[in-house]
Amino acid sequence: MWIVGVDENGLGPRLGPLVATALTVEVDRYDASALDAAGAALKLGDSKRTSGFGRMARAEALTLALAEATGAKVPGDADALFEIVGLDRVETLRARCPDDRTAQQCWTPLALPAFGGELAHGRALLSALREEGVHVRRVRSALACAGSLNAALAAGSSKLRVDLALFERLILDAREASPEDVTALCGMVGGIRRYGDYFTRLPSAEVLAEVKGASRYRVPGIGHVSFEVKADDRHLPVGLASMVGKYIRELSMARLVAFYRAQAPELPRASGYHDKVTGRFVEGSRALRRRLAIAPACFERRG
Repeated sequence: MWIVGVDENGLGPRLGPLVATALTVEVDRYDASALDAAGAALKLGDSKRTSGFGRMARAEALTLALAEATGAKVPGDADALFEIVGLDRVETLRARCPDDRTAQQCWTPLALPAFGGELAHGRALLSALREEGVHVRRVRSALACAGSLNAALAAGSSKLRVDLALFERLILDAREASPEDVTALCGMVGGIRRYGDYFTRLPSAEVLAEVKGASRYRVPGIGHVSFEVKADDRHLPVGLASMVGKYIRELSMARLVAFYRAQAPELPRASGYHDKVTGRFVEGSRALRRRLAIAPACFERRG
């Protein structure tokens, strides 16, 4: 059977993109508890436990090995990785930028590995998963940059709607690439419970349950789609998606920070979250951004 784990990274930060990721695995039988135990033994799963700002080597090793295993060359830089695992082409993502100068802050060249991740380690992790009967078949990430999020908010939408739209696109992509209907396990999107009211690409979804902690649907031609509290901690495919998404987001922030530190080395290495270091980065780069004529809406997220 084909299981798709879907999760988001970066819904609430001050800087950087919102990233949603889907990771498809094939298993003979899906036993969530057994796979969770196998993942824990390998230190794989929920990115809040296994990855984070300043400790991305394992997620990097895993993602590089996944890029290789899903039929592509090992990426040598961030753009090459985005071309392999991105739901949208790099050209499409860059086309959203209002001008070339603003685009440079998000597309600064960055060689891989960037965080000390070793490809051999990633290969060993995937080999161990295969021994547990878990075969990764596809991984894709979709990004909504600060500019896209701000534009959506200005148009009357919300981060939650943008996030859910990315989930829907990823689920449809996973089903198209699978030989049969899938079971999509998703992390909860904000405080939404009645997802049927928000679906734009899965309008024919039949409600199976909409209760506290879990919402489940049957979608003709797709399979089953569920949203669960702490799905990244309970379901290994969701946890793996979380690790890949966290890595993609950290790469995006590393490029942003590198662009400004190349011209102002005194700026701190910011995570992009609502913390003091990020605050100093925002304030310290203000004059530089003004001088470079960086579009404000493409730098700091609102709302």
